[in-house]
Amino acid sequence: MSIEAMEEEISNQTQDLPTFASQLRIKHLPKLQPSTLIFAGSGDSYAVAVFAQELSRRESVASDPYELLTNISRIRGKNLVIISVSGRTKTNIQLARKAKRMAKETIAVTANPESPLAKECDQTLQLKYRTTGVLTSGTVSFTTSLLACASLLGVLPRTVQVKTALTDTVRWATNLKQASERSFLFIGSGVNYALSLYGAAKINEVLGAKAEAVYPEQLGHAKLFVIDKKRDVIASISSGRDKAMERHKSLRREGFRGLMLMVPRNNVINRSLQIAVYLQQFAFALAKKGRMKECAFVADRKRLALSNRMIY
Repeated sequence: MSIEAMEEEISNQTQDLPTFASQLRIKHLPKLQPSTLIFAGSGDSYAVAVFAQELSRRESVASDPYELLTNISRIRGKNLVIISVSGRTKTNIQLARKAKRMAKETIAVTANPESPLAKECDQTLQLKYRTTGVLTSGTVSFTTSLLACASLLGVLPRTVQVKTALTDTVRWATNLKQASERSFLFIGSGVNYALSLYGAAKINEVLGAKAEAVYPEQLGHAKLFVIDKKRDVIASISSGRDKAMERHKSLRREGFRGLMLMVPRNNVINRSLQIAVYLQQFAFALAKKGRMKECAFVADRKRLALSNRMIY
């Protein structure tokens, strides 16, 4: 069952992430200036690309693969990093192929070093982690991708620590009423915005519920007027005294349903990994509360087949 597989892969991260980080430290990666890097990916991998952009303080650039493909001149003289766990996404492969004559270097970040994407790129940075072999929502594939991009940017921490947050997320899930029409809005700034994109994707995939991600500044505009106080949940990801926290406090005073996910200001990579695990556990806890055996995207075979045709 895909929910059980997700639980196992979440748990595996406590060992797999420190091990992968150690492998990255001894790997001879190219020394690249952040300003020369363009990161591209789709789905969870797009959230990784945005994470890399924000981690570099926007010296690097994140892009949707197709949008980059249609504006291919942007990569001239740049180093293109294409993030794809499977390495089979057709638009990524087309991008790598077209970029060969323009990019300074192309790098595939993928779990499959024999994939079509890897074969089209100059270099491959392989993601290494344990998998159950069961199709499920991406967890350790996302967090290892974060580490890979941190390594490319030269900011991998000396030690990687992952503390799961099962207690908090179960408490959150318990406090939420079961409602088939509930939706979620994740907000965060900087790398927390990238993690908000990931959090929304987990709700989409695992629960089959509506979820979006926005920067805190955008929330006060049109988005505010479509939020249902009784039904919708606003999850704020904060690093301390920032706008996400301000928004959370303001909305709670006005009766909106809000959740705050705040991790103390330690190393940005370790903090981000911890938040990612929180988000994974949150989606998993809600699925268990709803007595789900399969992730929503796995259970909908017809739509999954359509997704595969669109992606691969």
